[in-house]
Amino acid sequence: MTTWLKRKCLVGLIVLFVMPGWAQVFDLSADFSLAKNPNGAWEYGFSATNSLAADQFQLDQKSVMIGPIGFWHPTQGDVPGPGYYPYIAYNSTTDTQVGSKGWAISAGEIAMEASNSGQYSLVRFVAPRAGNYSVNVKFIGIHYGLSTTDVHVLKNGSTVFDADIDGYGGDPAFHKVEGSSSRAEYSGQMPLKANDRLTFAVGYGKNKTNFGDTTGLSVRIVLLNETKSAK
Repeated sequence: MTTWLKRKCLVGLIVLFVMPGWAQVFDLSADFSLAKNPNGAWEYGFSATNSLAADQFQLDQKSVMIGPIGFWHPTQGDVPGPGYYPYIAYNSTTDTQVGSKGWAISAGEIAMEASNSGQYSLVRFVAPRAGNYSVNVKFIGIHYGLSTTDVHVLKNGSTVFDADIDGYGGDPAFHKVEGSSSRAEYSGQMPLKANDRLTFAVGYGKNKTNFGDTTGLSVRIVLLNETKSAK
């Protein structure tokens, strides 16, 4: 066997080890829907108060397109006001788009903003079956005014990851990358039972205002192998 062929076989074995052929992938961007909520394993929502307690989660009720960007809002989405914040936005195009008041959302990216009273913008993943999952999450400040938000990953209401976003880390063609912490990332593996919930949250940050706070989110979850649920 030639050296080239040996290397090719080795690469193939590594890929198979890392990503088994039966692994199930849940990608927030690829799966996103403005027509359904809940949408498969995904739920788009907000917190009823400024608490991240699991019982505060509320489903967004209103979806709307504003130019090329789609939005989920609590109850209405025509103009900022009651029922507009917190929101979840989605760019379904193949190019970076500019949102109102100066933020750049990359192709396929999710964007989130809390309310000015401290309600969180929330995306929730509900595990469809028991198993071992890999979870990869990225939060990015995408507002030209430099996003100042608190971001979180929670499992059934318990903290897995916390960070602060302070800066712009989005498409550099629209604004220079700057700030002390323009990105925050989490990567790990964890066991989940059927109907366990992973929540991805964006708050209004230490300055307690949502002004200029739009924050990007990407999530990729892979079911590596199934397990039997404990009785």
